[in-house]
Amino acid sequence: MSSNNESEKVIVLKGKTLKTISIVLRLIMSLAITFVVNGLLIYYDIIYYTRFVYKWPLFNSYILSGAAIFIVCFFFGSRIKNIGSFFTAIYRFNIKYIMRSINIEVFAVNVISLLVAGGVYFTSLEISYRNYTAAWSWAIPTYILVFHFLTRKKIKYIKEITSGVQEISKGNLDFQVAEKGNDEFRILAKNINRMSVELKNKIEDERRAEKTKNELITNVSHDLKTPLTTIIGYLTLVKDKKYDSEKHMDDYIERAYSKSLRLKKLIEDLFEYTKISNGVIKVNKTKVNLVELMEQLLGEMSILAKQNNLSFEKNFSSNEIYVDVDSDLMARTFENILSNSIKYSYKELNSKIKVSISEDRGHVTISIENQGDTIPTEILPLLFERFYRVDESRNSKISGSGLGLAIAKSIVELHDGTISAESEANRVKITVVL
Repeated sequence: MSSNNESEKVIVLKGKTLKTISIVLRLIMSLAITFVVNGLLIYYDIIYYTRFVYKWPLFNSYILSGAAIFIVCFFFGSRIKNIGSFFTAIYRFNIKYIMRSINIEVFAVNVISLLVAGGVYFTSLEISYRNYTAAWSWAIPTYILVFHFLTRKKIKYIKEITSGVQEISKGNLDFQVAEKGNDEFRILAKNINRMSVELKNKIEDERRAEKTKNELITNVSHDLKTPLTTIIGYLTLVKDKKYDSEKHMDDYIERAYSKSLRLKKLIEDLFEYTKISNGVIKVNKTKVNLVELMEQLLGEMSILAKQNNLSFEKNFSSNEIYVDVDSDLMARTFENILSNSIKYSYKELNSKIKVSISEDRGHVTISIENQGDTIPTEILPLLFERFYRVDESRNSKISGSGLGLAIAKSIVELHDGTISAESEANRVKITVVL
């Protein structure tokens, strides 16, 4: 059904159109009154049948009385004012009450068809001198024609809905059935369109999930194989004693150990991401002071920042900004974002990583901004995809699993928050809203 806010349709009648409709309406009303009144006069024998001219059967008392009643009603109807308002009121009543239900519409159409057919039946009966066969032969086709005329738009709309369903069944999920009227057919068309959209979204989600699964398998295989191959290579050199000195052997072992730590970190990140994205991890929310949490993280990561010629610049709107979060998961989120900022910041400029926290209208905004290569706008949403690397090379000298920001996004979404990225003029900014 249409919304309660949907404005009512109002017909504005002016000039010749109003005059024509007024005449037609008076004509119909006069005919109806004539049939009823004249029929009652004849039924109660108030008027007796008299043929005034033998050669002209229609020139009789019944016809003349009917003509007199019609003339009086028609010319009296010309004095009725505001006929346009009356017609508009009928239209509104039809839209508001009758056209909202198929059952009422069918009932109304049947009543109108029967009334018209009844009028034709009694008229034919009078003209044909009580010939019932002739009267029925006129009344039945009249009922069918009137019924068809009044229901032709609905039948046409049913055919449109049927054609639309057939089109959708062929796989054209972009096809939309026109939503017309205010009755159950409109609801049916609306539900068909909604079903088509939801079906399309589910198919696209399934395709996206299948593609993501294949990419995940490929990326995991590559990221696990690369350090593992290196570890095996260095250990093989040590095992086969293919080194020149003890120093070379220690170097091979050190490299193998470093790669094994990277492999361990990758496996841990992958395991954690899988648990978070599958909803295995439970969120234990408590009231946490985000400023205090961020101060602690910045203190822990300040050494790593100094090693990369970087420093933190803090801008907190208050010393106490509380929000209901899981402190451990949120600490992991900010740690991943800060680590990412340190990795991709310009090291030679002694640049600063700006960290700000502000509260406004019940929402807390945390932003972390660093100086680095500008990231194209179309690539920014991909930063939070698993295994995505801006450098487009999985063999980059910058270490990392490619899961840090994906884990951060999953944790933020578990807290019903949002995370986004923006970049311009050699600056990259990650914003979290809780």
